[in-house]
Amino acid sequence: MKSDDKGYHEFTLDNGLFVALQNRPTQTIAGRLRVHQGALHEQPGEEGLAHFLEHTIVNAGSQKYSPQEIRDTMANFGYMNAFTSQSETTYPVDMLAEDVETYLDLIADAVTYPRFDQEKVNEERQRILREIADIKSAPDFVDKRILTTTLFGENSPHAYQVFGKEDVVAKATPQDLQKIHERGYHAANMDLILAGGLPENIEDLVREKFQHLARGENQKYVFPRNTLEEKKVIHTPAPELLNKDNPEASTALVYVAFPACTYGDVDYYAVNVLAKFLCMASSSHLFNKLSRNMGLAYDVGGDYDCSNNKGALSIWGKVDASRIGEAIRGIFEGMSDFQECPFPQEKLKRLTGKAKYDLAKTYESNHGHVSSIEVKLDYGLDPETHLTEIETVTSEQVLEAANRYLPAPDGKYVLLLRDPLKQ
Repeated sequence: MKSDDKGYHEFTLDNGLFVALQNRPTQTIAGRLRVHQGALHEQPGEEGLAHFLEHTIVNAGSQKYSPQEIRDTMANFGYMNAFTSQSETTYPVDMLAEDVETYLDLIADAVTYPRFDQEKVNEERQRILREIADIKSAPDFVDKRILTTTLFGENSPHAYQVFGKEDVVAKATPQDLQKIHERGYHAANMDLILAGGLPENIEDLVREKFQHLARGENQKYVFPRNTLEEKKVIHTPAPELLNKDNPEASTALVYVAFPACTYGDVDYYAVNVLAKFLCMASSSHLFNKLSRNMGLAYDVGGDYDCSNNKGALSIWGKVDASRIGEAIRGIFEGMSDFQECPFPQEKLKRLTGKAKYDLAKTYESNHGHVSSIEVKLDYGLDPETHLTEIETVTSEQVLEAANRYLPAPDGKYVLLLRDPLKQ
């Protein structure tokens, strides 16, 4: 197997399965099979069945493997699991290099010929219903749900709940799950990535295990961009956060979320740098301001999510519940600091060292190679390009991005306050 100029070798089987292979001098292999069918591919009345199907595939057996044989084989790997997202279902693995043929045989048979045994389906149904109950029992579930639907819109695919509806899961039949499977589990709707100590015959093994899959059609989901149009404030009581010994010393949670650019936009790298210095770095501007200078918080952070066209920047803090107003003012004052004058160029250079570390860390592991290949496939980005672009971001570009995306107090954003002192 020879790597091409991308640093890995890729090819497509005659039936449409896309494969990327990265050979590395390790005794282990990381990888995943991904199916471009997730919760958003469900039809009305099927809410939660994509996730139910994933459970069935890895727990209910297949044509060749009994449920116990699947569990025993998975337990012999370093790691194997499955998870469903809004747009896809992924089956990741980490294993000894000597186990790759076993993995390929198992996963190919499991996703192609799952058993829809009524007894096993009922077992998984009970587990899924408990999983849903656990998710919805979290004290902040309702508030976080309101934040998401407010930021993206009630009917936005970004707000679609993967776990679905309890009544749908409760009455689903094996035939219902089989219909979902028949719609999406096809070779042209899947891709396979493996990185690590691959055997010389790895391509032959992949072809042997997967060439029998029906071709089908690619159903990769394309998400819309965020279109928040106005300011929204959500202020809810959070009694579980109350400090019963000293109520006035209770902690409130503050979230500020707003749209920004996403992958592929010309100012993506400038916003990436801005987000890190504003709220994501270990000693960010907002952390220093709210925690060290104002004494309002111990923990302040943020996130810049560009996956699936979200383009959402969020800031959060655990703040003194009796001084919420000061904390909010501090957050917006901190954002305005980036809008008034160019960011010091010497500070930008500090980010280069962290970016180089992240790149080196990525390439130290097989999992990092798998992740970087996936990002390259999905968004056309690779770690080397990311580092180069980060190094070339200027102070003026950061200033321009701050003025374009950071909201003023009367701008477009969602503010969620989880307040233990609110009656």
